[in-house]
Amino acid sequence: MLSTLVSMAAYAAVALNTSSGGSGAKPVVLATLAATAAAVAPVPNATPLPPASSANTATAGMQFGTQTHFSQGWSQSTLAQATQLGAPLLRDSLAWSAAEPTPGTYNFTGPAAQALQAACARGLRLIVTVPPANPLYDGGKWVTTATGQAAYAAYLDALATRFGTCLAGIQLGNELNGGSNMAFPAGTDAPKAYVALARAVKARLGGRVPVVAGSTNMIATGFLKPFFAAGLLAHVDAISVHPYRLRGEGLDIELANLDAAMTAAGRRVPVWATEFSVDSPDTAFAAGELVKQATLLAGAGVPVASWYALLDQTWFPDMGLIHDGGVKPQGRAFAALQPVLALGRPTRVDLGDPLLFAWRFGADTTVIWGSPRSLFIGAGGSVTDAMGSAVSGPVMIGEAPLIVRGTTALQPGASDWVADSLMGWATAQWRAYAVGGPPTKLAYTPLALFNDQFDSYFGAKGLRPLRIGTTSAAPAGDGTNPVRTGLRYTAPQTQALELRGCMAKTASGDGVDLTVLRNGKVLFARVVTASLTMDPVPLDLSLGDKVDVLVGPNRTFGGDAYRYRFVLFRKGQGTQVACPS
Repeated sequence: MLSTLVSMAAYAAVALNTSSGGSGAKPVVLATLAATAAAVAPVPNATPLPPASSANTATAGMQFGTQTHFSQGWSQSTLAQATQLGAPLLRDSLAWSAAEPTPGTYNFTGPAAQALQAACARGLRLIVTVPPANPLYDGGKWVTTATGQAAYAAYLDALATRFGTCLAGIQLGNELNGGSNMAFPAGTDAPKAYVALARAVKARLGGRVPVVAGSTNMIATGFLKPFFAAGLLAHVDAISVHPYRLRGEGLDIELANLDAAMTAAGRRVPVWATEFSVDSPDTAFAAGELVKQATLLAGAGVPVASWYALLDQTWFPDMGLIHDGGVKPQGRAFAALQPVLALGRPTRVDLGDPLLFAWRFGADTTVIWGSPRSLFIGAGGSVTDAMGSAVSGPVMIGEAPLIVRGTTALQPGASDWVADSLMGWATAQWRAYAVGGPPTKLAYTPLALFNDQFDSYFGAKGLRPLRIGTTSAAPAGDGTNPVRTGLRYTAPQTQALELRGCMAKTASGDGVDLTVLRNGKVLFARVVTASLTMDPVPLDLSLGDKVDVLVGPNRTFGGDAYRYRFVLFRKGQGTQVACPS
């Protein structure tokens, strides 16, 4: 929800060594670099709604709704806008304290409840988020006593009775890893107390409504593991995450990593993405990311997702589908994607290049994006952009997605891109390392996926703050004991290439040192204090040659986090590379 997005901004500020910007800060989204897809188990199949007890199925389409804030005073008239966009469900909240003013007495006549009932009358489904706090019980803290937890379960039972089959799910709290959002009394064993709460709710509801474990800010596998170990998965029907990120690439791998953690804990349940969005004033870019990220969620078997939010808001003026009553490009993309998602869970089509992303929905609908190149479309096919507008003339693949209908005959042309640190991450193209030692004797330590409290990235607990994400990274140490981030490309054949890239960081600290090596020989070195757009670095490579891109802390520790992107082009064919922002 709106208030909880602030915690993500605060986390990102720490991770990037910047200020959080106060309570009105926009969320600074850190994308995540994960291990290869082959290293993790496949995700569970989508679960139809309702009922919660139905068997999983690979054919169910992802239900893609949007966030509303009737609980914060939004007008009921906005329901018409949600219906206009074809939203099948809404996510909102009904606070326990507002609906149970006296013990055992429930009041669902307030404006928010009336608005949600009106949504039900329009045929929309509801995800209702309810933090387990009421001043009547346990001093207003998150309830831990048997009496308090029974009262919370009774309230949710009354909620289920009031809204019936209109409820797609009830979420137990929101963004549990976000600072004070999980307000148990001091000294409480939070995983144990939360599992007890879920157990009480599940027993009271008896399968009438899916019980959704309260969301995490980002895909917080490291945070969730203690909850899984405490037995949470036995008492819920789904786990909710909020996979906010700048770019969609890597989203599917991080979800597969979460699924692997559930498998290791002994039970898998579906993952719901009850909030995700892109905070960008570039509406066309955000519309493309909506389609890409929703496609990746659907491909990962996520049965329910919700875009944040239906409307632009004061604190988050760029994240909505609608602005001042007008449908934004994001809103048009949201509407255009609904019939595509209805075709069922997509599968990825291998077009022979890891820099191509093609996801097939149904018999002949494909969402495709990737490194720039031409695309031949077979007879009978039609192409639209992310917003549903027809594409005429020669079709070109790019980082903005296309939707191809009516044919499976897709023939991509050759690309001048050979490897990309963003679209090619989690493939054999790039390997991640922590690199220590003096320049004359560098020591390379391979990095695996590390599950942290908010996201996962290439790193290790003992190497913090070193991290390598899809669009951001940070070294560790200082000039006397540097621990550099390292990305390595190993040539699969003789190649004539050029490396281009970009880096950007805040003005804090004394900068970071960038070094490019070929088989250990320095080809490029620069200290980056603000931003850098690299001139092409020529690379004539033989089979097995290694290209390393290393970033260290320069002389002093601190202020060393940076955004980045590095692309290998065919020699003479490169173009300027812009940093994700």
